[in-house]
This record gives sequence, C-alpha cells and structure tokens, in this order.
Amino acid sequence: MGLTVSIGVSFNKIFAKLGSDLKKPDAITEITEDSFKEKIWGLDCSELIYCGPATTKKLNRVGIRTIGQLAQTDLSVLKNRLGKYGETIWHFANGRNTDAVSPKPQENKGYGNSVTTAQDVETKDYAHQVL
Repeated sequence: MGLTVSIGVSFNKIFAKLGSDLKKPDAITEITEDSFKEKIWGLDCSELIYCGPATTKKLNRVGIRTIGQLAQTDLSVLKNRLGKYGETIWHFANGRNTDAVSPKPQENKGYGNSVTTAQDVETKDYAHQVL
C-alpha cells in the first residue's frame, strides 16, 4: 500500500507515544523498563508529551533541560513551579503512568483547529492577521 508506520512499543502509553516519535519514518522503537533511562532521559524535555513550549521554558529557567533532569528533580520544586501539572510530568518522566489504553475510540466531543504563532500576539493588528 506504500504506507510508512512508526511504532513505539513500551510498558506504558507515554513512552510508547514517545517511541513512535523517535524514529521516523517507518521504524519500530522498543522502550523497556530496563532501558527507558538510557533511551529517554537524555532527550530534551520538550520531547515528553504535555511538555509544550511554555512548560519547557519554565523548566529551562530552573536548569531543567532533559527528561532525565526532570525525572531527578525534587518533586516539591516541580509542584512549586507548575502545580499539580509538575507532579504529572514528573511521573511521566519516571515511567510511572498506569493509564489504560482505551480499547475503542470515544465519540468526538468537538472539533478544532489551532495555530501556533511565531511570536506572542500582542497587538490587534497582528491578532487580526492571525485570525
């Protein structure tokens, strides 16, 4: 059929998703409980799901640049900086995600479209251009 597929296989869905993004196109990446520190911890924080640009910037401000540094940071520091969300990504970085993979797709509750701008939208003229 001419399709390429990148697959991540892991002991939790966070690392399976990350594994599918590591080698593209057309590859299978396995991340085990024994190998995740070696394979994942050296990656930039932004590679971790839910670590977008704003979160990555906050982490970078306190010297946290890699997933390994995030995983080894005292949890209270992350909770202080990012609240409950800091605890969530700390668990993700340490391979502690037990969410089940949903066996059947859920009905869409809505549809959306988003745009990431190259710079902050600070003027009405720029907002008008984006919209």
